[in-house]
Amino acid sequence: MLRRTHQYTDSIDLLRSKGLKRMADVYTRDGERIGGTLRFIHRPVEDVNPDLRLYRSYLIVQSILLGGPAYIPTVYVADYNPATNRVDLSANFDTLEDETWNREPDFAARGLGVYEELPE
Repeated sequence: MLRRTHQYTDSIDLLRSKGLKRMADVYTRDGERIGGTLRFIHRPVEDVNPDLRLYRSYLIVQSILLGGPAYIPTVYVADYNPATNRVDLSANFDTLEDETWNREPDFAARGLGVYEELPE
């Protein structure tokens, strides 16, 4: 079961304002490095429903640890430090596995997502 320890807020504005870069290191709340950032993908607005875990935006992370791309809802990004090029998540590693964020969301698999590339 997912346990949220933060208020529902989308962190994409934070990431954009701090200039998130491609291949920034991504760490879970319990200190596990899961990989490097690739890009964002956005769900069609009419399909967004946070109560059903259908989030608006996801950060795609290339992760050997999770066996390929992971799709982390941006609401679970706690912070980004441009000086160290490090993203910290508010979710621990067990949550990533429990929520199966290592699977491509249905909207993306159906070609309905809008990709947003990160700068180098």
